[in-house]
Amino acid sequence: MPTTSSNNYPHKIYNKNRILSEQKTAEKSKINKPTLKEIEKLDPGDLVCIFWNDASIGSSFTTAGIPVPVKSVGIYIGYAGDPKHAILCQNDFSYNLELHDVDYTAIPLPWFKKTQILKKAFITKEEAALILKNILTGAGTRRRRRRIFQMRTNNHEKLD
Repeated sequence: MPTTSSNNYPHKIYNKNRILSEQKTAEKSKINKPTLKEIEKLDPGDLVCIFWNDASIGSSFTTAGIPVPVKSVGIYIGYAGDPKHAILCQNDFSYNLELHDVDYTAIPLPWFKKTQILKKAFITKEEAALILKNILTGAGTRRRRRRIFQMRTNNHEKLD
């Protein structure tokens, strides 16, 4: 998956080799070496489990903000954004070969604690690239998405 900045993509897309070489020194120092090696092993299409810490919000009734441990399972489809985020696809509603409605999680690289590959090549790299394209460009206009949702909900009969 090459780096691209065409008008079809609102954000830069990074492949795994370029992302690690292009990171700023300050960002690299936030990722420990074992985790960095685990990140380098990820390929688009792998089924993975990523352990990371989410931010939390403190209030006057609780103690200061505490990192919340999170375990996210999904299909790794690539990196995007600045700062760099790994994108995991949890649900992929495929309306046709080109149109996908995807539930995904974007996790900043410095927040990674551990990565576990559950199954290599769970989907093809081409399919992962198509899903990433749908996420970054949107599956279509807002109007088209509303029409798809209406088609999906109109399939059910009313219960009396």
